[in-house]
Formats: sequence, C-alpha cells, structure tokens
Amino acid sequence: MEPRGDAHNGGEQPGLEVASHGGLEVAAQERCGYGQSLPEVRPGEYLEAGKEVTTPYSDYPEHSPFSGPPPYPPHGPPAEPAGAQATRKKRLWLVIGGVIAVVVVLAAVLGGVLGSRAANSSAASQTGADSGDSAQNPSTAGNTTDRTSGSNSTGTQLIRQGSGLSVTGWRKPDGGVETYLFYQDSANGLRYSRCDTSRRSTGNESACWEPPISFNSVAQMGTRLAASTIIWGDKYRPQTQLFYTDFHTRLLGININAQLQPNVSDDSVNKVDVSTGPNSSLAAYWPWTIYQDPTGELYHVRNLLGGNYEPSVFFWDNNETNTTTALNASRLAVVPTSTNFSLIAVKAGYAVFYQDAASNKLAVAITDLASPEVPEGFAQPWPVALPDIVIPARSPIAAFSVARPGDRLQRVDTYVLYLDANGDIAVLYTAPSSSSSSEMAAWMTAQPAALKGADRDTDIACLNMPTSFWDAAGADVLLEEASAETARCFFQRGGKVVEVRLDSRETGEWVVVGEVPMS
Repeated sequence: MEPRGDAHNGGEQPGLEVASHGGLEVAAQERCGYGQSLPEVRPGEYLEAGKEVTTPYSDYPEHSPFSGPPPYPPHGPPAEPAGAQATRKKRLWLVIGGVIAVVVVLAAVLGGVLGSRAANSSAASQTGADSGDSAQNPSTAGNTTDRTSGSNSTGTQLIRQGSGLSVTGWRKPDGGVETYLFYQDSANGLRYSRCDTSRRSTGNESACWEPPISFNSVAQMGTRLAASTIIWGDKYRPQTQLFYTDFHTRLLGININAQLQPNVSDDSVNKVDVSTGPNSSLAAYWPWTIYQDPTGELYHVRNLLGGNYEPSVFFWDNNETNTTTALNASRLAVVPTSTNFSLIAVKAGYAVFYQDAASNKLAVAITDLASPEVPEGFAQPWPVALPDIVIPARSPIAAFSVARPGDRLQRVDTYVLYLDANGDIAVLYTAPSSSSSSEMAAWMTAQPAALKGADRDTDIACLNMPTSFWDAAGADVLLEEASAETARCFFQRGGKVVEVRLDSRETGEWVVVGEVPMS
C-alpha cells in the first residue's frame, strides 16, 4: 500500500523500513538522544539458563551454579610419594562410593521436581513473535529474554492482595469489545482474565469473564503492570502487550496474538537492557511505555515505527521525559492527548500523570509540549495546571481518555482516578461542556459513591481504547467516545476485583458493574 498523505503522517517520517543489522551490540544503561534508536541485540550473544537469558559474563551468581576446581598447571598434577598411593586409592574408592550414593538420592529428588514442573509448563520452551514481529519472522525464536506460555488456571486461584492491575482492549469487527485484565497471583505469577462483551447477560455483566490464564514469567513480587494494544494491518488484529519488571528491575514485555502459534510470546523490548528504579511504576499506551529510572527521572520507551507507522521488530527509543519532579516510586498513568494516532505517536502525543515530590500533589506533564517539532495539527486538550489535590505518598493513579464529542480538533476528555486519604477513590475529569469550544477544557472533581471503600493497598486500572493509523482494512482507528462498554475501571475492595463504569459524563457519577471472577 502507498503511504498516506501528510495529514495522516503528522510528525512521523513515512517510508522507513525495518532492517536487521548484524554485529551491533547494546551497551547496558545506554541513554540515547531524542530520535536515536537503541541498537539491535545480536541473538547469538545470549545463552539460555532456565527462565533467564544471560550473557557469557553475567554478574549474577545464580546464572552459574556450577564452579569447577582450579586447573592443573601445564606440566600436569604434582607427583605423590609411592608409599601413599595405596592409602590414597582406598580413600578414593570410599569417596567415590559416597558421591554415587548422594548423586542417586539427588537424582531421585530432582527428577520428581523437574518432572512435575515439566508436566505443568512444557509449553514454556516455545516462543512466538516479538513486538512488530509476525509468523514470517521465525529467526527470533529461541533468542528471547523471558520464556512465557499461557495456560488455563485450575482450582481456586486468588489475586495477590495489592496486586498491580492493568487493562487494555479493542473493538472487534463484530462490534463487541474484548478486554484483557492483567494482575499478579499470590505466587508472583502473571495472569489475565478476558472479557468478551458478547457473553454479557442482562443483570449479570460479569458473565463475560473467562477463567484466568496464567503465564510462566520472571516477574518480581509486587511488580507494577502496564498493558496496551497494537492494531496495524493484517499482522496485528490486534496484539495485546503487557510490560512488567523482573527481580533485576529490568523492563520486560509479553505479547498475546491469537493469529500466531504459540499465541503468547516475548516482546522485542526484552532484548534491550532497560533497568527501572527498584519500585518503579509503569504505564503504557502504544507506542509509549513510561517508567522511572533509579535516579527518579521519568523515561519513555518508544517503539521506532516505520512507514505508515508500522511497528518495528527490532528498534526502540529510550529517552528522558524531562519530568524531574516526580516522587520516588510515584504511581504513573498515561493517556493519549489526541484521538488520531498520527498525533499520538509523535511529540506531545501523550500525557503522564504522577505525584509531585515536593508537594505530594497530583501533577501531569505533556512530554515535549513546548517542542517546535509538535505537529501543526495538535491542539492541547486541557490545562497542565491541575487543581490542588494532595494525595497520600505513592497513592495509586489511573487515567483514560475518550474522544470529545463533535470536536473538530480531535481533542480528548480525560478522567483521572486516584486514592485519597480516606481510602476512597476520587475522580478528576474535564468538563464536557467545553466539547464545542475552541478553548481548553476545565478540570472538575467528583467523589462517586461507587468508588468508596477501596482497599488501602489497591491498584487502579482504567481502559484506554486503542488507536491506529492503518487497520486490516487500511483505515484509521480513532479514539472512541465514552460508552458504557469502554469507560470502565478496576480496583480491589475486600480483596476482590471490582469493575465499575462511568454512568454520566455530565455529573461524573459511576456505577458498580460487579466483581471479576478469579477462579
């Protein structure tokens, strides 16, 4: 297909092609200037060690569990006195006998353990496509950083209390909405629950949720989660992504793509050495993923899109957002600032909500808003100066944007949910009365009864519907207006995950949909 006109391309340079450059290496913790890409990692440089993949000179001792004795000098082992040889042989046989007995016992124990694990996760040795990859790119198989596989959960599987939550979804060709809710279980494993709105029934909307699916992953305990959705051409219809951190605080990702087998695969960001802060929050809206580095600075990782904004198989940016005032381990939430993907995928295309370090107030930044490279067609949707809202330190924050009805500038209305000092979830949102105005929207606040009584350690997740420059039919996918199907958020109350939806744009009222089943 020919590239579209400039009105669609926005600030992106069309015609870029994905190229594989062998021989390039990634330097750990390398920071790039804006617009520079992190080089591709040579797959051959990685060695597999269980669930982890390490370089031959790994600093982590768990990657090298066996250490042999020091070698003999070139002239061979030292000679022994002749009279000591008989005694040594006797001792040697005793030692050998003891070693054999120990080996037999260990083999029996390890055989049982490993056999059980193999039976439960035999699919973990398979991988699928990377971000931007497809079934036509099998060369990446076997070289990924994190082995993942999906399997149906059996028995009662409880969500971890205070688990990270993240949700994403898309509008299917039949008009229904498919939603993926991600969370962590009590054993630190990652899971998702899937809802297809065609399964909802009157009076029982929670009937849409299927049994949870679990993943073999290396997620650290308490990892924050960030999910997003890619829609592009025939390759991604759609591809669901989840980002998380492992016990080395590396940023890792997995993909879910029903068109591929296996349909769960490692993301190509795993091949880029991105380290987050020890308790960094995560937030994502394709092609952006936001994290906090060990110094407290906010960074965004962006997939380097090609012509017609096609996802890249190999290349990512990793750049500072110039947001230096975030509280250490502040929770993060990201939203698109336009309804048009060609304005979202470039400078000023997203906003990140966070907690200010000096005041503990809720704050927001539209990255690169003052840059001369902001596309001419971009219109700032609302003021970045928020009302004075002080929240408890590291209080959960979630946000979503929807299309502003009838707005010719393709601006968004945005809703921000946060936990207040009373343990209730409050809402900051833009006034809908400004939809037809050329001025920016004003901020309003609400404390809906449906959001009261949340667990003190809850996370909050809200659904941002995806956008695309080029879907399977070659058309744009614009951000949707708020609807009962899509304006939904999730949090924990009494240890259970509660689903709520926006009931009125005018009053900011919400209603409880029900509880998401976890077994």
